[in-house]
Amino acid sequence: MNKWVNKWIRVYLKCYINLILYHRNVYPEVSFDITTYQGFNLPQSIPINRHVGLQNYIEELIEDLLSKILKIYRFSICITSFEDNICVEKYVLDFGEFKHIENIGTLQESEVFDEFRSSLNSLISILEKMPPISDDTVTFEATINVIDMQLGENSQDISTITNEEQKLEYERDTNWTKSEEDDNNGIHLSKSDSLYLPKTKMTSIVGCDVGPLIIYAYCEQLLTADERVNKIYPTSDTPELISSI
Repeated sequence: MNKWVNKWIRVYLKCYINLILYHRNVYPEVSFDITTYQGFNLPQSIPINRHVGLQNYIEELIEDLLSKILKIYRFSICITSFEDNICVEKYVLDFGEFKHIENIGTLQESEVFDEFRSSLNSLISILEKMPPISDDTVTFEATINVIDMQLGENSQDISTITNEEQKLEYERDTNWTKSEEDDNNGIHLSKSDSLYLPKTKMTSIVGCDVGPLIIYAYCEQLLTADERVNKIYPTSDTPELISSI
């Protein structure tokens, strides 16, 4: 990976995840420090959750993602309902055209910094316009779309693990499980079946596009009149919206 991308992508992902958790009310506002973390010199500080365990999880998640980046083409933070585990929002980073090269060529650190900065600024703008979420109604999960990657099959026997490095490698290999068929598996629904698919609203977010750093970003919001979902948004106009489609 390009050294400037490698330097700043960790900061970018930390900001990206914490911003979503804060603005989508996954954790109470009071659990975030909103005054001290200056990510990419944006006009406002980046909210960072104070819970040490959560931050350790996020940092390990980022390292795990980067260790698999050659096989990952999409990373998502899914906002799901507590009661029914319905994914109501999804924030996606698409690495499909990300170039895994080390030669920096004429790429400057400032260019990489500015791309990440613009992307986060766009994310903040989108998040601030999203409908509010009621307290204690959602959680989150991280998902990845991968190509030619099998996890758990070749793991070391846990009884033979003797050090932290081996333990970490084992956990990174076994923590992920398949949740559903991939979007790009070649399976196509019939026209009649597709009529019953949930409708979603997709919003583009500024990504990154300079040299090898190519990341597309967007969010999806579930549109439905289902009361299980609507109670998550106390002031939502979703039922009226879906009835007019």
